[in-house]
Amino acid sequence: MLHLRPYAGEADLPAIWDLLLRCQAAGHVDMDVYSTKLRIYLHDPTFDTTRLTVLVEDEAGALVAFATLWRGTFLMLLVHPNRRGQLERQLFAWAEQAATAIASSRFWAPCRDDDPLGCALHERGGFVLEDEELRLGRALDEPMAEPEVPAGFTIRPLAGAREVQAWNDLYRKAFGPSHATLLSRHEAVMGDTDYDPALDLVAVDAEGHLAAMCYCAIPSVEVASAARKEGRTEPIAVSARYRGRGLGRAIVLRALHLLRERGMERAVLTTEVGNHIAHHLYASLGYRLLYTARWYARHL
Repeated sequence: MLHLRPYAGEADLPAIWDLLLRCQAAGHVDMDVYSTKLRIYLHDPTFDTTRLTVLVEDEAGALVAFATLWRGTFLMLLVHPNRRGQLERQLFAWAEQAATAIASSRFWAPCRDDDPLGCALHERGGFVLEDEELRLGRALDEPMAEPEVPAGFTIRPLAGAREVQAWNDLYRKAFGPSHATLLSRHEAVMGDTDYDPALDLVAVDAEGHLAAMCYCAIPSVEVASAARKEGRTEPIAVSARYRGRGLGRAIVLRALHLLRERGMERAVLTTEVGNHIAHHLYASLGYRLLYTARWYARHL
């Protein structure tokens, strides 16, 4: 018999990380679900883990599935590869009940387009495909140019807490209001154990105003497992007034060099399907399509 319970604190993390690594190795979990993000969510004091997380354990007490419904809108699932097709329906029902209890009208769940079982389970579970995003990767053992910073600009690390508001403002102006803005709480990111200030890059103009950003992250759980020497280069944004000057290219190249210096083998990022300007930039920097993430919505 399976046992369901909420997240009980840091003592649960080793089992969650083991399950996450198993799912990543099997290739059915979206790269938007990774250890750093999960830890930030679970440690957020405003997040109701009692109502919006669930761990599923088997008769021996082993963790076979995990789900969190971040703020009632973003469902992240981990299901043991040997249990797929059995537990998703149960977790969908749990998520619907949890979302309804906090008066959410819908929630989203990502699924890889190269995971036909996962897509079929979402569609049979009453989800509707509403959006898609591209997941891109760039091998770091391939040649890369040196960054050429446009005249009048400087690329440096974010200046700590005093620049967080400017960072958040640039993020909001670049990406606009959407479910993704829930992921932009940079203060929480900076407080996480994986945060490396040297990888939190910004470009500033001659007056010190933020002109561009490229946040780099190295998830320590995945890297420590030796399964994934992979860093992330996102979000990337350039202020509208400074676009077309080569700032985006320069700051991403700086980020790629830093990740390679730290032993990473690949850099990954997400971009919207219709953002053709970004596609051109990323292709010119050596990023290639890994898969398409399908965003399924469950309307309540």
